[in-house]
Amino acid sequence: MYIVTTENIADKTISEVKGAIFSEQVISVNIVKDTLSGLKGIFGGKSTTYSDEYAKGRNLAIKDLKAKAHSLSANAITKVQVSYTQFVNSDIMLIAITASGTAVVIEE
Repeated sequence: MYIVTTENIADKTISEVKGAIFSEQVISVNIVKDTLSGLKGIFGGKSTTYSDEYAKGRNLAIKDLKAKAHSLSANAITKVQVSYTQFVNSDIMLIAITASGTAVVIEE
């Protein structure tokens, strides 16, 4: 399945637009990881903890988009966008990932 951020796919013809698809994922950050990441922030350096959690959420959202596109008999997703929001709920850090795109059928 093609997944692109552009409106078109080079050298491919879109024969049918199935419609907009969306995925919302909310994941929590482990409190121990969050604390260790905070310590790293004090001393400087890259927080692989948060990087990994954002990547995990993005992968879940893209996987969900693929499933939704497949259920519409689409073989590609165009105009993919991913956005992130983080918030704290009862002392738990949550990351909300929203992904959207257009499910289409391309001629092979």
